[in-house]
Amino acid sequence: MRKLALAGLGVVVALAAPTAALAQTQQNTYSVTASVAPKKQGSKAKPVPAAVKFGVKVDEAHGLQPAAVKRYTIGFGGLKTNGKHFKTCKVSQMHGTDKTCDKKALVGTGTITNFVYTDNDPSGQNGGFLCEKTLHVWNAGHNRAVLFVGGDPAKCGGVGNLAPIPAKFVKHGSTGQALRFDVPRTVLHPIPGLTVAVREVTSSIKKQTVKVKGKKRGFFESVSKRHPVQVTFLTEAGQTARTSTEA
Repeated sequence: MRKLALAGLGVVVALAAPTAALAQTQQNTYSVTASVAPKKQGSKAKPVPAAVKFGVKVDEAHGLQPAAVKRYTIGFGGLKTNGKHFKTCKVSQMHGTDKTCDKKALVGTGTITNFVYTDNDPSGQNGGFLCEKTLHVWNAGHNRAVLFVGGDPAKCGGVGNLAPIPAKFVKHGSTGQALRFDVPRTVLHPIPGLTVAVREVTSSIKKQTVKVKGKKRGFFESVSKRHPVQVTFLTEAGQTARTSTEA
């Protein structure tokens, strides 16, 4: 099925040219929104289970389509994860779908709006099209997660579910953690001559709790009064940018 879908996309790239020079001319711009609930303040001694909402928009400074972003580092200040206490679903359990996973391991959901364009036309005006996807965030254990991107093939040029993307939580500042992941080249360029650029992401990590030694612990916990969010983007062209907001 994937081969047929990619073959259909191949019609769009019949005249595509190498991208290296073009990617250098694109200058991405970013904006981020975030919120944390409840508003009750937590601390390291008394952490408070929390839900997190996150959004990012990607534009291009000159009106082109954005360059592909290969690495995201989403830092949440004052928030810690407790994945080791929750149900898990790992990459090895996903075989073209995430329906094989225990639903209790699903910690977040969202949507992704992409734009697919030919490499020789970063304006996207000749043959470019939108690609709408769903996002599932699965707990994969201590400081580990898996992102599963899927959705209706009719909303993305015939392409349905993508390969799962491993992610990890790394230290962020003195009191927080950052979700870091690399997008495979096979996702950024499903066939030679095509680039898939993210335009907007919305996601929500739900408030999920479990009893540990008689105490309620959250998947995400607030351990500070403030929750600054900083996102670092790394494009294929090697351009690094950071943007931040206060949740």
